[in-house]
Amino acid sequence: MRIPEGAVLVGVENWPAAAASVSWAVEQAYRDGRDVCLIHVVSASSLDTPPGFRAGGASGPEQAHGAIVLSSAGRYAERRIDELSVAPGFAGRRRPAVSTEQRVGSAATALVDASGRASLLVLGSRGRGPLGSWTLGSVRRSVVKDARCPVVALCPGAGGVGRGVLVGIDGTSDSIPALEFAFDHAAQRGLPVTVLYCSQSRGPQSREDERLLVAECVAGLRERHPDLHPHMRITAGSLARELAEQAQTMHMAVVVGSSGGVARHLLDHAHSVVAVVPAVARRDDAVCL
Repeated sequence: MRIPEGAVLVGVENWPAAAASVSWAVEQAYRDGRDVCLIHVVSASSLDTPPGFRAGGASGPEQAHGAIVLSSAGRYAERRIDELSVAPGFAGRRRPAVSTEQRVGSAATALVDASGRASLLVLGSRGRGPLGSWTLGSVRRSVVKDARCPVVALCPGAGGVGRGVLVGIDGTSDSIPALEFAFDHAAQRGLPVTVLYCSQSRGPQSREDERLLVAECVAGLRERHPDLHPHMRITAGSLARELAEQAQTMHMAVVVGSSGGVARHLLDHAHSVVAVVPAVARRDDAVCL
C-alpha cells in the first residue's frame, strides 16, 4: 500500500511499545486534518536464508510478525480516533483514515524514504526489536538528519507536566521553519511559546543587536498568531545544553535540523517531545527577515 500524500507517519517497531507514539500521532493528525500511516520495517539479511526464501529478503515469520504488529497498532489507532471524535475540540473535525505499510530493508533508509510523502514522522522513545531499537542510537540519528519532513520523537519521560513549546534558534534564515513549526503547534494546543537564543556577544551593543535580531525573527509569526505572546529568552552558553535543560519543563522542544549537534544532544538528553525540523536552503550569512 502506498503512503498517503501528506500523512502523519508513525514508525512502529513493536507493539505495545509504540502505543504512546501512535496515540500522539493520531491526535496531531486529527488537529491537522490529515490521515495516519503506520509503518513497520522488517530487516533484510542474506545470512542464514532458509530454503525457499530469497537471499536478502525477510523471512516469512518476520513478515508475519510485522503484520501482527501493524494490525494491533491499527486497531489501537482507530480506538483513539473514536475517543477523540467525542472529545472537546475534536467533534465535527474530519476523521483521519488509518493505513499501514510494511517495508523490507534498512530501517533508517526506509523511514527516510517514506518521509518524502509525509507531513510529519513520529518516532517513539524506545523499541524492543531483535536487532535493537529504531528510535535509539544510530537509526534515529540517521532518520532525524536525513528526513524530508519534520520528525517528532517522544523522548523518555515525554508527555508529563510540561506546559509550553520551546524553540531554539541561531538567528539565521535556517531557523524560520523551526519557528513556524513551534508557533503553529503552540497555537493548536493553546500553549505558550518560548524562543531561546544563546548569545555570543561580548558587550552591551552586541547584546542589544542580538535582542533586535531575535525580535525580527518572530515579527512575522506574531502577525500570523496574534493570540500568542512569545517569551524571548536570550542567554549565554551552549544552545544544545540550554535547550536540553530548559526542555525539562516543556511539552515540546523544537530545533532546526541543520544544527546536527544540537539535535543529537537534545534527543539524547531531553525528557520532552522533541521536534527536529528540516532547514531551508542556507544563504550566506542570511538572517531572519
